[in-house]
Amino acid sequence: MKRKMLLLTLAIPVILCQNAQAQTSSRLTAQAHWSSNGATLIANDSTAYSYSNGRGGDLKHTLKYDNATNWIFLGDTAYNNNYYYLQTFDANNNLLGTITQFWSGTAWVNWTNVLYTYNSNNTVATATYQTWGGSSWVNSSQDVYSYNTAGQLYSDQNNSWNSLSITFTPNTQKIYTYDISGNLVSEVDQVYNSASTLYDYTAEYIYTYSGTELLTTTYKTWSGSAWVNNYMYTNTYDTTGDLLTNLYSSYNGTAWVNQSLKVFSSFTATGSNLPQIETDQTWDTTGSGSWTNVKRYMYTYNSYGQMTTSIGESWNVGVGWEFALGDPAAFYYYGTYTATSVKNVANNVGNVNVYPVPAQNIVNIDLNWAVAQSATISVYDMNGKQVSKLDAPMGAQYHGTLSVNNLADGMYVIRIEGTQGQIVKQIVVAH
Repeated sequence: MKRKMLLLTLAIPVILCQNAQAQTSSRLTAQAHWSSNGATLIANDSTAYSYSNGRGGDLKHTLKYDNATNWIFLGDTAYNNNYYYLQTFDANNNLLGTITQFWSGTAWVNWTNVLYTYNSNNTVATATYQTWGGSSWVNSSQDVYSYNTAGQLYSDQNNSWNSLSITFTPNTQKIYTYDISGNLVSEVDQVYNSASTLYDYTAEYIYTYSGTELLTTTYKTWSGSAWVNNYMYTNTYDTTGDLLTNLYSSYNGTAWVNQSLKVFSSFTATGSNLPQIETDQTWDTTGSGSWTNVKRYMYTYNSYGQMTTSIGESWNVGVGWEFALGDPAAFYYYGTYTATSVKNVANNVGNVNVYPVPAQNIVNIDLNWAVAQSATISVYDMNGKQVSKLDAPMGAQYHGTLSVNNLADGMYVIRIEGTQGQIVKQIVVAH
């Protein structure tokens, strides 16, 4: 059975890779999450993404989709609408805004909105967070980013919206520093003190490296007069740069104490840094102490080095690895595309109506393109296997039907790939 990887996420700010769009010509089109009930996997939720030509993204890079739909599995009967996301872009393919809507039971309702602005270097200048006030968007907070002369993120100032003064007021800020090689070496977190109108220290992250390989991440808190060690991550690598271990330890006031360890192995290729096995362990203080297995994750990847499946198993002393209640599983699906410099502002590829839901014998497909084009309509099961295919001729509108008589009950992904756009939908078959 295929398995899951939980990518190591340290305190390095996400904004540093905001514009690092992957140019792999393979983008994430859907993902599904499951969990074990001890005997079998139970569906939890699923998300499908629709893109314009020239934009993409995956688990390691910003997902520059036009819209995405998230479904949640309830009652062991069918997927139900959960969240809907809409994204818009400027002429440089910079993300301008992301609207999140939730399903009320009868319609999609606005929930949150994030608006981005950019400087002359096409790096993010501000991110404004809003909530839906019933008839209009209401400001909540804003991050303001500044950069050093090398173009590296220098500060992230978070401001809260004051509805009385109708202005953003200081809240917190992060200050970043780098070494001569461009490695991030520290992040200092501060909170605004309205009495002194200055920022007070709260926390600090210190990073050390060997070349470009991150060796340690140390988290400290401010006592009022000095920095106090809190926890630390320590990494080890092989000679090709593959991450072998990630140790988490806490500080007890006098020394670092082992807490947990991640061990990575069976890499897809030397120097790929794509482990097929991750073993999570905790420190047993009995006697002189030893590492005890807790959970194991097995991962698979496609030819682009993108994760395709992941499943976790728990350790049972005396038995070995086995599925236990709550063990996670995730499946990721991708589609190839041609990465171009297409400039498409607030793109509207088109829309499709797929019915009935659930489908018993046939699925009706009513397709409306913003621009006339031909298309291929494919149906995939949740293992990524194509189970049906239909060609739609050139045109702005198309109506077709697909037989589902031979399909097993369950959820399927319909991917409509036009010559100028793509739409992804999910269907449920229940005979």
